[in-house]
Amino acid sequence: MNQKYKVEIIWIIAVLAVLFASMGINFYVTGMKSFSIATKETPGEHLNGTIIQVTGVQWSWSFEINGVKSVDNFTLIVNHTYTMVVDSLPVGTGQAVIHDLLIPQFGIQVYAVPGQNNTITFTPDKTGTFIFECVEYCGYDHYKMRGYFSVVK
Repeated sequence: MNQKYKVEIIWIIAVLAVLFASMGINFYVTGMKSFSIATKETPGEHLNGTIIQVTGVQWSWSFEINGVKSVDNFTLIVNHTYTMVVDSLPVGTGQAVIHDLLIPQFGIQVYAVPGQNNTITFTPDKTGTFIFECVEYCGYDHYKMRGYFSVVK
């Protein structure tokens, strides 16, 4: 076996070791986090807790909680249950596109589909300021579809 062949084998083994180590770490980390999956709202369905109406538009998020509307930020109460009802502008409007709301710190991801309400119920269990963003490419200013919310006592 010549020297060049030995070096190639060592490189292949090293790359595979790094690949498998990163896969193992990824499986371990993602396996420890429980993700909430949004479900399509059915007529007459009982929604738990305070309702947060979330609407995705190009290029911002609109939130309505107890009749109070805000854009790209809002405040919640710790250990209180909320149900997000997420949609996008109706089909037929110029800005009707699919969005995807991600709140990574709480493992929440919900699609905002024009003409369809998707719901997810969650209870914030820690205080602080958290980010949210759109993770479905929705056009030119997609990068602007992010904001923050606060969870207070």
